[in-house]
Amino acid sequence: MRMLSGAVSAASAGRRAGNYLVRCTPGLSTLLVLALILFAHDSLLFIGLTLVLHVSVVSFTVRSCYGMYITSKRTALVAAESANSAPGTPGTRKNAILWSDEDDLESTGAESEKSAIVCCDAGRGDSSDSLSSGTVFGIDDELLLHAIFLPNYKESLETMRETLSMLACHDLARSSYDIYLAMEEHEPSAVEKATTLIRDFSPYFHRITYTLHPHSLPGEARGKSSNISWSTRAASKHYRSESRTNVVFTVMDADTHLLPQYFEQICVDCATNLERANTFTMYVLPIVFDRNASTVSPIVRCADMLWCAAGISALYDCSQVRTPTSVYSITMTLARYVGFWDTGPGAIGEDLHMYLKCYFKTCGRLRSVSVFSPASHCNVVHENWMPQLSVLERWRLSSVARFMQACRHMWGIVDSGYAIKQTLRTLTLAGRQNQLGSFEYYDQDTENSDAELGSDEKLLSIASSVRYPSATPTASSSVPVWRTIVLLHRLYEAHFLPVHYFIDIMACSVLPIFTTANDSTHLLFHVLQYTNYLRTAAFLGVVFQLFLYEKFHATAIRLRHNLISTALTSPASPDLIKRSLSQVGFAPRGGPAYLLDYVLFPVAGTVFGAVPAIKAQIMQLWSTEFVYRVSSKPRAQ
Repeated sequence: MRMLSGAVSAASAGRRAGNYLVRCTPGLSTLLVLALILFAHDSLLFIGLTLVLHVSVVSFTVRSCYGMYITSKRTALVAAESANSAPGTPGTRKNAILWSDEDDLESTGAESEKSAIVCCDAGRGDSSDSLSSGTVFGIDDELLLHAIFLPNYKESLETMRETLSMLACHDLARSSYDIYLAMEEHEPSAVEKATTLIRDFSPYFHRITYTLHPHSLPGEARGKSSNISWSTRAASKHYRSESRTNVVFTVMDADTHLLPQYFEQICVDCATNLERANTFTMYVLPIVFDRNASTVSPIVRCADMLWCAAGISALYDCSQVRTPTSVYSITMTLARYVGFWDTGPGAIGEDLHMYLKCYFKTCGRLRSVSVFSPASHCNVVHENWMPQLSVLERWRLSSVARFMQACRHMWGIVDSGYAIKQTLRTLTLAGRQNQLGSFEYYDQDTENSDAELGSDEKLLSIASSVRYPSATPTASSSVPVWRTIVLLHRLYEAHFLPVHYFIDIMACSVLPIFTTANDSTHLLFHVLQYTNYLRTAAFLGVVFQLFLYEKFHATAIRLRHNLISTALTSPASPDLIKRSLSQVGFAPRGGPAYLLDYVLFPVAGTVFGAVPAIKAQIMQLWSTEFVYRVSSKPRAQ
């Protein structure tokens, strides 16, 4: 017995050590890079690492430019389709604004779960290639429902009213939008605020209600992911008696402004992919900061543009991995299959973590679709920000607020360890010839069994427990190894490369002073000369990327401006919506001040990228706990 107990203890200690090493892979890799620079800077290993890092940065810049070009082009096509459509008409079906990785999935032999898909097939009329005004997106009178979740904590009523007013302007709002205000119990005025918003906006949506996430549940970490997990589980109970394949969950921020084309194109995808769209599908869209960019410091503006570009870099048509940024949609089928959103400290990067969870739970069979309808966001501001402050003081406060937000973003580095661990588990499925797990559910609501809807929906929501998948799907053929390699490479670019590249640049700048690298016969001398050219190429590549961003930014503003102008001039628009939309800000780019963006982005990338990433890597060597702080948004004056 003692020997057995000792073996169990040793195995348990081995697992803990393995989990620690996997979790701390980013930080440990940085320590290895530092050790290599200090003790083996004249070795071939350091020379090879330097070349790999610089080539990786250049290749990422090239891919970002291509992604920005494609996104700008497709977004302009959305604007053209919208301009050519009559008021209230979603546009034509055969526009090339949807791209998915479906071809890549087909090449792996994945089979979709066949089910009774209830989705849109609009505008049949004389031509099946168009969407007509006022069309109900459904088959057999059953709608494709968009369950839209707005997690918020201490957000102002003005911010929430603007967001809901933008959604209320959509043609599908009254027939297809179910709004869930994901409130936090820890906020004293949460119920009062939710009740006010429900009273004001209930006439303009198919349904609007709220959920109240309890404070300090065991094993949960504060943040967007735990709130969304609670809210989506509660909403799932409401749809228990309906066909679960006709509901799409959309997760957004409290200040996100979405265009009607986004939801319309999801409907088009469901209509044209009857067997696949409503199973394991995630919809990803580009984001843009186009509301208050003129009031924040230039380095904050640069940092947010680089943040946009990082997400856009993966949205082009042949991309095999498309991770969401802040806003995305997944089918309820997929959400229930993977067990909804995680709530632990490892899920603080909620958008990327959910993508990774869906990817590995489906053994790489996740179908991601690019929808080129930009989501508008605000640049963060400090809670003490006021328009009466001087320009320098506003810049200082916005920089402080952005750094705090960057620290929260970079804490998502923990997802790299999660992905490595899940990859090792997935590889054990290689070679198995099993079909995708069928949708078998068991009647156990193991978590959040008390999750309830607020308002008058409460009595209608809880009649039976939610059913969850009984097993994780397995591969229908071999695991898509190449796609997993691409995924891990994207995580390396996001979580490892900024820190390694920053440290390597510092080393390349200092080494010629303290070593014999200035000797023209020394190999390191030639490598340092060559990397100077690569850094110049990367710099010029980002400048070109910002040039491409100008058109994308202008198109996004034009689309949002057209929607708001139509709502403000329409006699049918309620006064509440007109008041809210009249306060919405626009930040068009142009003028001498914006020329600073083309030279300050290296500073922004260092201050809001490399430094917070180094901080996260160091702190995660001993803990994954993080104090979540919500970023402040500008308020209408």
